[in-house]
Amino acid sequence: MTRFFAIIRVTLLQLIGRRRSIGLLVLAAVPGVILLLVGLNDSDRETEEFFRTGLLGMVLGVTTPIIAIILGSGSLGDERSAKTMSYLALRPIRRETIAAAKLIGAWLASFLVAGSGALLTAVVLGVTVGSWDELSAIVVATAITTLGFVAVMQFIGYITDRAVLIGLGYLLIWEGIVTGAASQVATTSIWRIGVSAYAGIVAGDHWGSDVFGLEAQVVADLEDLLSGVVPGVWGALFKVLGIAAVSIVLTSYLMRERDLVS
Repeated sequence: MTRFFAIIRVTLLQLIGRRRSIGLLVLAAVPGVILLLVGLNDSDRETEEFFRTGLLGMVLGVTTPIIAIILGSGSLGDERSAKTMSYLALRPIRRETIAAAKLIGAWLASFLVAGSGALLTAVVLGVTVGSWDELSAIVVATAITTLGFVAVMQFIGYITDRAVLIGLGYLLIWEGIVTGAASQVATTSIWRIGVSAYAGIVAGDHWGSDVFGLEAQVVADLEDLLSGVVPGVWGALFKVLGIAAVSIVLTSYLMRERDLVS
């Protein structure tokens, strides 16, 4: 167990390098800055609507995935590129333990960066509009979204040097275009799984019921983002945990096949 937490700590420190962190933190802060500019010039209702229809998708569908793609692919990819995988492989540690610890470390690193940006956006919304209902929802949704992307990217980062490029292509084509155009496959979209967690928190009581006025607009805005994905925090959490479990199993299997120590 001590080795497990040691791997998590080392991974976290490796991924949150000074130069890398500054660039990713700037990226994470972009939605909050945009919202601040909009909030200073528009009405409260227009600002809230802009947040739900525009910036929520930007936080969960653009900045958070990019951060998770970069850091998630580096959790094992950096070790392989630097030829340091052998130090882990030669230690009497189960491959599943290494894969799980690396994934948790990469997720914590990604969530610290992406979550900071999400928190900033929620705080800006609270200050400009006076509504703090979104804060916990967007932080939880960001945590779920980062876990899903990190789990996928850790596996891809282990098998190829082009993981970041592949991840960005996946984000643009599958997550951005295909799942947005075809609701039948929207449930495979990781960032929409994050949106479903957000929707389950902020509009769970009103989903599927007859609502009117502003509440109806909130539900309608979130339905457009979900593209058919069923809202709910627990459902979203179980989905990304399933993705993480598959990633750990596949990664540990490849680690056993590739190294000399079983």
